[in-house]
Amino acid sequence: MASNSNAETIINALQAGDSHAIEALYAHHREGFFRWASYRFEGNRQDFEDAWQDAIIAFYQQVIQGKLLHLRHEVRTWLYAVGYKRLLNNKRKLKRILWKDQIDDALLVIDFEQETVDPEKIKFLHAALKSMSSQCRELLVARYYQNLGIEEIQQNWNLKNSNTTSATLSRCLGRLKDCFKKTFTTFSNG
Repeated sequence: MASNSNAETIINALQAGDSHAIEALYAHHREGFFRWASYRFEGNRQDFEDAWQDAIIAFYQQVIQGKLLHLRHEVRTWLYAVGYKRLLNNKRKLKRILWKDQIDDALLVIDFEQETVDPEKIKFLHAALKSMSSQCRELLVARYYQNLGIEEIQQNWNLKNSNTTSATLSRCLGRLKDCFKKTFTTFSNG
């Protein structure tokens, strides 16, 4: 029952315009959420911070809009559930973006200095890479040849955020696959 009265106290304080209540709530459960999330999800501190901030903002908005007047559970439980959903959605998006197939594998094992893969396939891959925009080519080489992480690429190319970076890489990889298939099909049939 103490948790319900605590939730009601926080909700009443927010409805009364007490901004310190949300700040205290944010700080009080933040590190616990990070520990909890790190056991359940692969991610970095920024991912957990984003999820936590989204949960706090959602709670605040629900209270201010009058949609959340009381809780059956602790506030922490509500916040963790919202943060969990955000992290789960991010994980699902990342899985869709970072899929693999033959060209992905070829990009990961090709040493452009020493041709360790079928020279014919490397020739087609080089032709496909050359037909792409310089930005796509640079991004793919940075990711798959230089093994740079998403965040490094985001910073080096001044991209908006990690989701934009992943989406851009995915589009470039899709274009490379299309170019590779066209080039390979043209030369194989010709």
